[in-house]
Amino acid sequence: MFKLDNKIGLGLASLGRPGYINIGHDGDLGPNKTRENMQSHCHDVLDYAYSNGIKYFDVARVYGESEQFLSNWIRKQSQFDGFVGSKWGYEYLANWEVDVKTHERKDHSLKFLKEQWIETRLNLGKSIDLYQIHSVTSDSPVLDDPTVLKELEEMKKKGIEIGISTSGPDQEKTIEKFLKINEKTKLFSFLQTTINIFDQSCTAILENASENKINIIAKEIFSNGRLTYANKKFHQNELTELVSIAKSINLNLEELSYLWVYQLPFIKICLTGASTIIQLDTNLKCIKKKDLEIPSLESFALSTDDYWSTRKLLNWN
Repeated sequence: MFKLDNKIGLGLASLGRPGYINIGHDGDLGPNKTRENMQSHCHDVLDYAYSNGIKYFDVARVYGESEQFLSNWIRKQSQFDGFVGSKWGYEYLANWEVDVKTHERKDHSLKFLKEQWIETRLNLGKSIDLYQIHSVTSDSPVLDDPTVLKELEEMKKKGIEIGISTSGPDQEKTIEKFLKINEKTKLFSFLQTTINIFDQSCTAILENASENKINIIAKEIFSNGRLTYANKKFHQNELTELVSIAKSINLNLEELSYLWVYQLPFIKICLTGASTIIQLDTNLKCIKKKDLEIPSLESFALSTDDYWSTRKLLNWN
């Protein structure tokens, strides 16, 4: 049975490759982005996370060398009692570069599942606990592919938890389909979804999923940096108002953004994509204020089209 004492999870999307779409990512990592230096930096962040009670770690085949970095770190621990989730369905193509035309490729075929599962097991060995289909969208045929579902069922029989992550403006539609399929198959136990102050579109259906014993993992809580002080370009009117609300209850913008999601009772894990120990420490410290009453922020929800079209404008950096 899945159980964690700490609701905070650490995602390695911004720590496992030199380029990502988070605003300010380049400055967070500094100029030296060799594999060796990035692994050392990643391990420092992992050390701080684990020593402060974080036990859930999120990686993916497409997050550069996140699986390798995490696995190498786990091997250095005298004892590791964390829970590791990885994802398949995307291939990393940037070859450790940032200024490239194509960073990743999507493939939800059975053949690719088998290939990436071998790679994940080679990297993580028995440390892998959860395997998710990466970024399922409403037009993705993967949930209707009996060969993929059968292969995932075989993994589950061997003790691996199975889940999906969702993405795009039709997340709610994808989750509806996911729940209907799971009523029959009972295959999935995890759902990783974008939810934050700007994208509140799935709140009701996520609550329903939780009631149906699905573990909900919240991702992109800071909207890839749009809900942080690093954002100097997008949604500035909304940010000004949010900063004012945050100050009125003795929070900063990042604390407000994280606590709003953390307080949702149906969320099992709140991922932080912190790139630095300072960012991670900020997230950890704000949990001390977890019982603070936050006023309703429903009016700050963007339309799904606005949210996702703006997300596409974010630069890899």
